[in-house]
Amino acid sequence: MSNPVQNPNPNPHFRAKVLQRTLLAIAIFLIFFFGVLIYQLYALQLRDAELYRTEAVTQQMQDTELPAVRGSIYSANGKLLAKSNTVWNIIANPLQSQKNGATTAQLQTAAEEIANLLNDGTTAESIFNILTATNSNGELYEYRVVAKGVEKPVADAIIEYSMNYRTDPKEGEEQGYRIVVLSTEQTSTRSYPYGAFLSSVLGFCNADGSGAYGLEKSYDDELSGTPGRSIAETNVNGEVLANAEADVYPAIDGNNLNLTIDENVQAIVEEYLTEAMNTFSVHGRGSAIVMNVKTGAILAMATVEQFDPNDPYTIYDEKMQAILDKEELDEEDIDWLKSRLGEKEVASIIEDGKVSRETTTDEEGNTVSSEYTQLQGMLREAQWKNKNITELYMPGSVFKLITASAGLDSGIMTAGQTFYCSGEFTVDSGTVWEHTYHCANDTAHGQLDMAGALNHSCNLWFIQAAQTLQPTVFYDYIQAFGFTQTTGIDLPNETRWTSVYNAEQMAEVDTNLYTAAFGQNEAITPMQMATAVAAIANGGYLVTPYVVDSITDSDGNVIQKTETNIRRQVISEEVSEQILAMMETSVDPNSETTDGYHSNKNAYVAGYRIGGKSGTAERTDRDLRYDGDYYKTMSFAAVLPIDDPEIEVFVVLDDPRWVRDFASEVVAPVVGNIISEVAPYLGIEQDPDYNPTGTVTVQTCLDYTWTNAQVTLNQLGLKHKLIGSNGTIVYQYPYGGSKVPAGSTIYLYTETDQDAMTTVPDVMGKSGSFAEQMLRAANLNVQFEGDSGGNVVAQSVAANTSTAYGTIVTLTMDSSGTEDSADTTSEPAASESAEETPAPESEETSGE
Repeated sequence: MSNPVQNPNPNPHFRAKVLQRTLLAIAIFLIFFFGVLIYQLYALQLRDAELYRTEAVTQQMQDTELPAVRGSIYSANGKLLAKSNTVWNIIANPLQSQKNGATTAQLQTAAEEIANLLNDGTTAESIFNILTATNSNGELYEYRVVAKGVEKPVADAIIEYSMNYRTDPKEGEEQGYRIVVLSTEQTSTRSYPYGAFLSSVLGFCNADGSGAYGLEKSYDDELSGTPGRSIAETNVNGEVLANAEADVYPAIDGNNLNLTIDENVQAIVEEYLTEAMNTFSVHGRGSAIVMNVKTGAILAMATVEQFDPNDPYTIYDEKMQAILDKEELDEEDIDWLKSRLGEKEVASIIEDGKVSRETTTDEEGNTVSSEYTQLQGMLREAQWKNKNITELYMPGSVFKLITASAGLDSGIMTAGQTFYCSGEFTVDSGTVWEHTYHCANDTAHGQLDMAGALNHSCNLWFIQAAQTLQPTVFYDYIQAFGFTQTTGIDLPNETRWTSVYNAEQMAEVDTNLYTAAFGQNEAITPMQMATAVAAIANGGYLVTPYVVDSITDSDGNVIQKTETNIRRQVISEEVSEQILAMMETSVDPNSETTDGYHSNKNAYVAGYRIGGKSGTAERTDRDLRYDGDYYKTMSFAAVLPIDDPEIEVFVVLDDPRWVRDFASEVVAPVVGNIISEVAPYLGIEQDPDYNPTGTVTVQTCLDYTWTNAQVTLNQLGLKHKLIGSNGTIVYQYPYGGSKVPAGSTIYLYTETDQDAMTTVPDVMGKSGSFAEQMLRAANLNVQFEGDSGGNVVAQSVAANTSTAYGTIVTLTMDSSGTEDSADTTSEPAASESAEETPAPESEETSGE
């Protein structure tokens, strides 16, 4: 069979269909293509125009944040306590360096030069790692911090180097690209010029500049300010165009805090509190408050041991650091840790008597920090805390002021109310609640009225007072005095938790009522107790304490002023006066009592009318100390002047170790010493009946402890100054038995029997007041012959003579002359009879 012959001319209809389909496909493709193109043009020019315009501008602009300068903190007298210094961070852009063609060798060279310019120990290797840093995907970063807190001259030098260190220019271009692309960010560092001074109140800032503790935290919003912005045009290589003008939106600097804290009062409080910590081997921490009882303004607030907010992560208590550095702990170390940090808190760490440096893993496979790291963190946290507001303590007998006030103000009791004290008192006999109470040392006080009960601090009297008051009335006053709520002080972290029995608990269990009546088994903050005592002192008004007097802007304009906030009246003014009179009787050794006893006379300072109350609480909520005794908290509250109280001095020592472990023996002297310096400084009015003129016979203080020597001199109206460290007095000048002008300073030595020497200033022709200031500043005592309001015509010890601290310089005055208003530039008159009285060479013998 032959093959069929193919038609050489295909069907024309078929060819037409193919052509038609081809044209249709082309038409569809063109319509789709132009449709997509038109849509993209629409999206670019209309729908997303603003978005792309913004992205384009962003890529061509350098947007820099301008940080605000954090506000400063000032004392009541304008002393700068916290400030911010402007510094710069050095920022690198590793990605841009790569785009600019930087080689590894060039970046290594740049790293070496930057390290040399920083000159702060930063290595070239660490800088190189920053300049070549990549993320987890291996992509170079666009933002890496090379150095923080760099001073301006160094920052300028580094940026100048980066601007000049470039690649070789390409053909036709004037200069190459930057090899290392650096920029600066303005920032600030926080500094505290006086180190640990007032640190528990000031607090400190985090690394990012935000407040972490203290005033820095509670007033962070006011101090921080508002950042600004600087927007400048850049080229494709990320460099700011030379002729471009930046749009600058200035930062608004933070506001300043002006405190109620008087730095001079604060320094006095810290000095004596630190002394007490060392003298009485205080295992916990000590705290103190000086408060204006009428307004609530805090003049001083301290917690010791303190920390340096310039370096808050260092542990500044040498004892605690020494314990931390040990691998094996002895009984004494464990005792210190329990007292400072709490038994439950350190239980797991001290269980085996060792502090492990090894990390462990929990049941879920998580890494647990070593015992060393945990303990270090606990010690840091402890030293940051302001004990006055963050920790609870048992007030002990100071709380008897509240019980007495409740009895009088409720009308249920009178000041003449008597109860009998036989030395012991058994309650709830024959029941599971049976308990026998005792007074200190099992003392039997006999029949006492309210004043006698406060003076003798009789527990049994106040138990019977609580029985008379009954739980409902007593608890009403506990609430009214503020013990069930915070004080509202303008500091952070004031604890909201207190441990006080309510009316139902006291009604259900009698012993709850009885122990509360004399301040046991109830826990409050020192600030709560101090505020309650202030209410008793000021006529019965509970005020809100505060430490910030005003807030001012960077131009000094006052934008906020703190006003006195009276929360409520707790007791009547009449009751206030009655309680104050009882408080004074216990302090003033010259006041009359039935038995001549004054329990708190160690707080007495001659010339001042002081009222006070001591409190020694046994920590029944804790295990016994390793020596078998209770942990004790001791406190003392004093107010003055008693006829119109202005200030309160309140001190707490947590777990002191002393042979006479009563607050009247331990804390009262501390309060008296603070008053001896604070009262004259603040101009507190002395008792009009006290005559500070004339002479005083100096008491021999040899072999006294420093604290006891101070108490003795306070009661004589004499000032005192320690030469050496805390310890037993081995020498004093002026000597015991000698006669000195009232108000003179006695210099007490603990380490040598050699006089400290000073040079006598020339006070000829000066006014009496100014001459006295000059001589006292030179550690000399002064007495006048003639009217002290005149001018000096002779001084008993010649000018420029070397003599012992405490030497008495007698000034002969010419009352007829014109008083010199302390013009130190005037030519002094010649001395006609400047007879030198050298310091004695040997100690006189005298009785105590």
